[in-house]
Amino acid sequence: MDYKIEDLDITKRLDELGLTLPDNLTFFPDNFDTASTKDDFVFTDTMLDLSKMFQQDNSISIPALGKDTELYRARKSADIYLPAIFFSLSQLTENSTIVSVSLNVLSNYLYDLCKGTSGKKTTNVDLYIETKEKGKVKKLSYKGSVEGLKELDKVIKAMK
Repeated sequence: MDYKIEDLDITKRLDELGLTLPDNLTFFPDNFDTASTKDDFVFTDTMLDLSKMFQQDNSISIPALGKDTELYRARKSADIYLPAIFFSLSQLTENSTIVSVSLNVLSNYLYDLCKGTSGKKTTNVDLYIETKEKGKVKKLSYKGSVEGLKELDKVIKAMK
């Protein structure tokens, strides 16, 4: 399991884009750091499938930051790229199982995607976790196996 954790202060960036810190699970764009406006946001194409899976399997609605978008990035690679997901502090404290459920949905999606393929697949995902300090976020970047994704539950819960 290979991951790294960065401390971020995203309030200034959100202000520049005319957005507020989300108070629920939210898909973050790939180009959050570089987009000029929220209309320029580009999301990973797997966001569409995952959004449906969260809604159908767990009745969890996850909006995209900045609302609707039509810009998606498809990567032609042996690696699998998942959309970045933001976990708000209020959601983490009110619903202690949200991390486990989310990681389980991601793992199931990856398992289904890799079914019938040969070779070891590597997955890439960024998770943004709001901390107790106002506006501070920890960015967890994971690159590894499908099986290792479920182990991130302990790492995330320790970060709150």
